[in-house]
Amino acid sequence: MYRFLRNHQSINREGNPTIEARRKLLRKDSSIVQVVDLGAGSKRFAGRARSVKQWARVSSSSLSHNLLFQGLSLLTPRRTMVELGTCLGINTAYLAEVCLGKIHSFEGADALLGIAEQTLGRYSQVSLIPGNIDHSLPRFLSSSGKIDFCLLDANHTYEATIRYARSIWPHLHEDSVLVVSDIHWSPGMAKAWREILEFPGVSLSMDFFECGAVFLKPGLMMEKLVLYYPR
Repeated sequence: MYRFLRNHQSINREGNPTIEARRKLLRKDSSIVQVVDLGAGSKRFAGRARSVKQWARVSSSSLSHNLLFQGLSLLTPRRTMVELGTCLGINTAYLAEVCLGKIHSFEGADALLGIAEQTLGRYSQVSLIPGNIDHSLPRFLSSSGKIDFCLLDANHTYEATIRYARSIWPHLHEDSVLVVSDIHWSPGMAKAWREILEFPGVSLSMDFFECGAVFLKPGLMMEKLVLYYPR
């Protein structure tokens, strides 16, 4: 699987031209957006006001990690995908490129959601879900079936990460992959990651430092792998 992920990155290292053109545009956008941060906040910026280009350069995942998340999703049936933390929609677009069903992407900041809607306008398979994820996720899960791929990249606190992971866990199946971003961002996130590794049914985990992935497929060698992945 690791070789597959690295090959996927190498083959697609230039990225999707349309998505990368959108990223380039956002990285030049000096427009100021007011965002009420419902998560752990930023280590680099204070206050609610931040330019779009700051969001694009700091808070949006890099191309390398867009391809990692996309590659991990390719290891699942990818019919039902969940992303917590849409941000500007760049990563959502990469997931949409390989989705065979529907992506449900959650974002608590209305200003970011408006920008993401422009990024994702051509993807009919993307459903953007607004509002505080603490409220919108339980509502969604109450009527959701099984989830093939899930990316947690929203509220980077121990409490929220564990709460989201526990809520989603019953909806996963043996071919699912759960990805958690920023697992070493803080002691709280590191603690959450360690606890997720002990969830029932975990058969393999991959620690890429900036994110981690857990697999539930029976028969995999029970290992906690720490792997290099270029930024």
